[in-house]
Amino acid sequence: MYFTNLPPRRVLIVGNDLLFEEGLTKLLTTGTSLSVTGAKYIDEDTAFLEDVLQQRPDVILLNEESKTLEPARVLELLLSIPSLAGWRIIIVRPNNNAIDVYDFPYSSLLRKLHKRRQFIVAKREDLIDIIHGDFTKQVDLQISNQSPI
Repeated sequence: MYFTNLPPRRVLIVGNDLLFEEGLTKLLTTGTSLSVTGAKYIDEDTAFLEDVLQQRPDVILLNEESKTLEPARVLELLLSIPSLAGWRIIIVRPNNNAIDVYDFPYSSLLRKLHKRRQFIVAKREDLIDIIHGDFTKQVDLQISNQSPI
């Protein structure tokens, strides 16, 4: 089991690939303080945004390889939420263990200056640490201040 002294985090997995989401949920909740829920996105922007706002996650996970989900579109929608400040969005690429992490400043005026980081996640603990904001064991493959879209 993986235990941490870090505060509990609310994680929202966005997508439609049920097997991927189910596996990731089990991976993240076993022996951790993470609260993991899911949100479906099926070309219905308003319903999706309402669901995200209702759940108020700290971290949002997207599967880049989803057959029914375009991460660029979902990021665009999420950026339209004024209260997005302080959230972390993680785009997961299951085929090569790479992830992109976007941290959004608390000030909406600085939103375009968010930080994008890229990591290789070799173990479950690496992803859990990143969800909690602990990057001390990770090596940034790329750091840039740029728009995700």
